[in-house]
Amino acid sequence: MRLSIEWLRDFVDFNGTAEELAEKFSLTGNNVEEIIKPFKVSGKIVAGKVVKVEKHPNADRLIVCKVDIGNEIKTIVTGDLTVKEGDIVPLALEGAKLGDLVITPRKMRGILSEGMMCSLEELGLEEKSDSVYRFKEELAPGTDIISYLNLDDKVLDVEITPNRPDCLSVIGLSREASALYDLDLKIPENNFKIDGKCNVEVEIQSEGCWRYTTRIVKGVKVGPSPLWLQRRLIASGVRPINNIVDITNYVLLETGHPVHAFDLNLLKNKKIVVRDAKKGEKLLLLDGKEYEFSGDEVLITDGERPLALAGIMGGEESGVNENTTEVLLEVAMFDPVRIRKTSKKFGLMTEASYRFERGVDPNDAEYVIDRLSHLLSELAGGVSTEIVDVYTKKIEPKVLHYPIKTTEKVVGENIEKETQKKILTRLGFKVEELDEENWKIQIPTFRYFDVERPIDIVEEISRIYGTSKIESEPFRILTKGIGRNKAQSLRYRLKVHMTAEGFSEATNLSFVSEAIVDRWNFTNEKVKIKNPINEEMDVLRPTLIYGLMDSLSYNYKRQNRNVKLFEVGRVFKGTTEQPVDIEKIAAVAVGRLNKYDYTDNRMFTYYNIKGVIDNIADLFKVKFEYKNAEIPGFVPTRTAKIYLNNKEIGFVGMVDPEIADRFYDVKDEVYAFELSTEDLYENFKEVPEYKESAVYPSVRRDVSFLVPKNFRLGVVIDELFDYDYVEEAGISDIYSGKGIPEGYTSITVYCVFRSNEKTLSEEEINKTWAEIKKRLTEKYPLKLRFEEV
Repeated sequence: MRLSIEWLRDFVDFNGTAEELAEKFSLTGNNVEEIIKPFKVSGKIVAGKVVKVEKHPNADRLIVCKVDIGNEIKTIVTGDLTVKEGDIVPLALEGAKLGDLVITPRKMRGILSEGMMCSLEELGLEEKSDSVYRFKEELAPGTDIISYLNLDDKVLDVEITPNRPDCLSVIGLSREASALYDLDLKIPENNFKIDGKCNVEVEIQSEGCWRYTTRIVKGVKVGPSPLWLQRRLIASGVRPINNIVDITNYVLLETGHPVHAFDLNLLKNKKIVVRDAKKGEKLLLLDGKEYEFSGDEVLITDGERPLALAGIMGGEESGVNENTTEVLLEVAMFDPVRIRKTSKKFGLMTEASYRFERGVDPNDAEYVIDRLSHLLSELAGGVSTEIVDVYTKKIEPKVLHYPIKTTEKVVGENIEKETQKKILTRLGFKVEELDEENWKIQIPTFRYFDVERPIDIVEEISRIYGTSKIESEPFRILTKGIGRNKAQSLRYRLKVHMTAEGFSEATNLSFVSEAIVDRWNFTNEKVKIKNPINEEMDVLRPTLIYGLMDSLSYNYKRQNRNVKLFEVGRVFKGTTEQPVDIEKIAAVAVGRLNKYDYTDNRMFTYYNIKGVIDNIADLFKVKFEYKNAEIPGFVPTRTAKIYLNNKEIGFVGMVDPEIADRFYDVKDEVYAFELSTEDLYENFKEVPEYKESAVYPSVRRDVSFLVPKNFRLGVVIDELFDYDYVEEAGISDIYSGKGIPEGYTSITVYCVFRSNEKTLSEEEINKTWAEIKKRLTEKYPLKLRFEEV
């Protein structure tokens, strides 16, 4: 919202600077983004009276003028041959700036011109001018034109929060200034003649329209607006068109209530019907585009054909033109939700929709339409009829019971009762004293959508009073919290563990692109967002891997080739209508295992990522089971699903090198896993099951097998536990290189034997061990490399 300081002074006697007001506004919730000088003119620009006009002796298309500027006569050469004696013109003298143009005396075909006569275009008051501007009013030569036309005006560009639609107007911001500086707010009076009744019937058939107020204004003359009106519109960022349209825009900016003017003679019937659109119905709007409706929009019609898209934009065929003599004014109130949905659907963000979707004052309709009539009478010669007002969803001011001590209780400052009352009164609230301790406060309907509870009243008082005046103190409350709950504690423990494993925590957005989901083909479940921020964020993530791969790629492209990242967050399954969110932990890794140890050149492998998962199992005192799996986006022979108590809780694997290279520019092997944390939390045991210490000694045996590549040795390890006295089994070494046949890997398997009843003899152990080796080599494609003694 742009606020002209010159316009503001119509409503409050503000004598401060724009910079001072900007600081005050910013401290009270209306942040000023910048201070603008809309008119790029400076220096000496004065009123000059042309006292003599002569032809240029050396040019047919130039004239030489003698111009009186009060204290001297200046010689000015101009190409505007329509300039005549007696004209009063704006004259830019030496040193003046008109945009990027700096005025200097210069010879034009042999005659020195001591300045330049200005058009409105050069003063920044018109897009295109055909001639030098002549003042119609009498103006003393030498009058400072910048001051006279207020071209030195400053404009505040105020960022209005969505809950303060009342500040989307000059009156609204003036009300704020009134409260901040304790100044009276002056609302303009409207004076115009009323001639007869309005013979237009209004019918509201849509629940999307709450109020519709209208009247006819007859005998209007369409033409250019006066300079003061054009200047205020330009300062507010609105292009002047003609006096009728300019008045509607002016009233919108002044009051914050969007209005519209129809050419009455272009309406087939003397009737206004507000109804829902019919499916397939079309309308050509003022932006020159035709829109087709689906049936949930609200239309203004004349009973037969659509005239306007309610609350957003008028129709081309019913708009004001140069031949208009009678206008039908519209001041309405529409359902904010319906307007917002329609605006977003068609991508139509207008000054009207911007205000309606936030909520305008439904009870200022009569003042607003009277304001229109006043200006149309004054600037277009119009005569108004009485109004027709149909109010189907009446909104009454809300009333709050407010204990006066609430302010001190919340703010911690004893603000005088009269000060609080004055602040609220300045802001438009009506305060009635019930007794010494309580007020009844009537909330104005222009704050209907914003102020609802006593705490909102506290906010209004404290922000105007000034939070900087409130002395800060440390909190003096006793903490009685119970700390983290079980899930929070275990989540924290899991994050600390992953950090200790050398991983860095990442936090990614929950939104991803549907294209990424389709690229990986990881899951058929997509939770689509109905109104996404953009096309890159149109699906809720079904896995944490997508975001982690983006983060890994970002680092890898910047020469950080050793990356280990993890994230704990929620993923989304199900459908758009019935989404389900689940907390998971995921991790990705690429590069060297120990990047800070220059003597260790080992790269991160599948066994390392599996080791990280096994350590998580130890942390939560559970046991995982791994089963070979084929998961889209991962290498089949290096991917497994993870089970806990026979329930699938995640997966681990190597990312398909083609995906890693093509879409993420990562040339090295990338390993990843994802686990359901909820299952971990559920199965966590604070105290593990007690096991008595072993009484009898154990004996370990190792054997190296030549294992074909792509053979899953896990089934062998699992089988070892079926033999007598086997307490522990696993892999102790993996080797591929010199002496190993092609297509094989040397894997050393160990077994730990122990009995709970006796000390095992060498003979018993050797017999079982021999049986194990024989059985395994016969059942599986394994070969003994050599046997350790």
